[in-house]
Amino acid sequence: MMVARDLAVAWAAFVLFSLLFACASQGSRPPHPDLAAVWRSYRELPAVRALAVAGDPGRDRWVAGASGGHASRSDAEAQALVECGKRRAARRLRAACVLYAVDDEIVWPGR
Repeated sequence: MMVARDLAVAWAAFVLFSLLFACASQGSRPPHPDLAAVWRSYRELPAVRALAVAGDPGRDRWVAGASGGHASRSDAEAQALVECGKRRAARRLRAACVLYAVDDEIVWPGR
């Protein structure tokens, strides 16, 4: 009888941790595979940071701009968009710069 109860408790704990892991992983997506090098550099920036992308990382024509070490999220976002805009203009891309990530959260709607 004791073994059955211990097994039931272990099973309940496994199910609970599985659900918690599934819920937690829903909010964080992995970065786009073509952004791997950019993502590594971005993650080395001090918090509060942001990353913006213009174009489609799945194609050859895209640029990114990142910024970190800001006092506020809005400052990081604005500076990342400025950096992306400079690269976008240099490459003459028509696509607008869009935020890809803020701190460790991917916010890009194209993913």
